[in-house]
Amino acid sequence: MTTNAPDGATEDRNNVDGTTPQAGSGQTTRLSDEELQLYTAAYAGTTTDKPWRLVVTSKTMKQLAWIIVVVVMAVHIFMGAVVDVDFTGAAVSFIDTLAFPGVGVLLSVLAYIGFTRARVRANEDGVEVRNFIGTRFYPWAVIYGMSFPKGARVARLELPDFEFVPMWAFQARDGESVVRAVAEFRELENKYMPED
Repeated sequence: MTTNAPDGATEDRNNVDGTTPQAGSGQTTRLSDEELQLYTAAYAGTTTDKPWRLVVTSKTMKQLAWIIVVVVMAVHIFMGAVVDVDFTGAAVSFIDTLAFPGVGVLLSVLAYIGFTRARVRANEDGVEVRNFIGTRFYPWAVIYGMSFPKGARVARLELPDFEFVPMWAFQARDGESVVRAVAEFRELENKYMPED
């Protein structure tokens, strides 16, 4: 795996697992939690070129997106249809009547993209989390595991210093599909996450 360093240099794949080679000794040293956090922050654009072993999206989020689209469009079409029903003293043209559904289409597209965007992908290098805004890749070396707290709607990717990232693709309302996705994630976690 290579990472894009700010100066265009590349980092060796072995550095992603939280170890650094000692000069001339052939031994590696484990990075501290602070060093791992700095590494992750410095290379926020890090990604992987290996195939994804797990890709999770939420069926519930897609259904919610379609409900929002239908409601927003219904409201805006209704507003466009009744804007010139009664004379209010303001001149209403045909363009004004079309503006309401036009704004509805724009809001619907934004809502659909926002709500269907959530995705989690994982492979042997790490986990990529994409939520409403932004996508971030986390190497296994900085991940402490995944948790699904009791009563929570979404899973969390646990990070050092009690930090976490919500994973909106793992929705509790998805039922059996999220149970299967959690089991597959746990298999990858057991296989690739460092022991300590």
